[in-house]
Amino acid sequence: MHDRDYRIDNLRCLLIVLVVFCHLLVVMSTGPLTGVLYQVIYVFHMPVFVFVTGYFARWRPQRIACGLLLPYVEFQLLACLWGNFLMGRVWWWGFTLLQPSWTLWYLLTCVFWYATTPLLTEVRTPRARLAVVAAAFAASIAIGWVPWAADAYDLSRMVVLYPFFCAGFFAGKMGLSARIDALGSGRRVRLCTVFAALVAVLMVLHYAHGPCPKEVLYRNTPYANSWECEARVIVQLAAGAWCALLVVMTPGRHLSPASMVGRNSISVYLLHPWCIRILRFAPPLPGGELVQVPAALALAVVLALALGNDRVCKVFRHVFCGGWLKLRAE
Repeated sequence: MHDRDYRIDNLRCLLIVLVVFCHLLVVMSTGPLTGVLYQVIYVFHMPVFVFVTGYFARWRPQRIACGLLLPYVEFQLLACLWGNFLMGRVWWWGFTLLQPSWTLWYLLTCVFWYATTPLLTEVRTPRARLAVVAAAFAASIAIGWVPWAADAYDLSRMVVLYPFFCAGFFAGKMGLSARIDALGSGRRVRLCTVFAALVAVLMVLHYAHGPCPKEVLYRNTPYANSWECEARVIVQLAAGAWCALLVVMTPGRHLSPASMVGRNSISVYLLHPWCIRILRFAPPLPGGELVQVPAALALAVVLALALGNDRVCKVFRHVFCGGWLKLRAE
């Protein structure tokens, strides 16, 4: 594991814990504190996750087929089976690959993002790369005015998050993590201060008109009015500031077990929804948000550690990511 970029692994660990935490909040907690946490975390956690995805993205068809398409089909079928089991229908009722179930949108969207990497590889100058990210940002705002974009393969979310994929891809090409390591502690502190101030200003603007509609935070529905367009501009800029702050702040050394969870984030991402589906049958925790929110955070950490350890991920990749195909071929 000596060639791994531990900064990105550690950052990915933080992000996957936040993903699980937000999903747990839906079933474990309600109230004003939960709403505030939603408003803050949903601004940045998936954009930064997409940035990290782009950082390592390469066009490798076999890996994409085994690591994205195959588990997408398998988990889409499992979701259909689960829903039909609860509804008392036949197992194949309503099965489709065109409408991703819950978290599976990310796998399908990654396939389209990865397909653009051969073109992104040809963009070599800083000015051209900045132009690509700017164009993708403009498209991410404009797509909100297309009413059918949310229904076509989750096109809306694909376009809205694409600037972060491009930024991550270019950052990986320029060796951003190594450049951060080369900075002195003083310069890193100054950078963190600047980015933190930018985050603070943009988050104040984010709250200027009250809580942002979930439709804007989810990035998968068209605008209902011009204010939602303005809100998306602010959210996109705030997510970019958050991304810069977190990348600079995250330690670049191996941190056990955070680095392990980060490199195994795919198993956490795809397996934790099944834990939550089961948790929906449990009665709510008493004690209000002061108990429910810490409990959700603690459970998120436990699930990340349990589902992101090396043994579980090895079995996961063997069963769901084509490992059994390789064994059979041998």
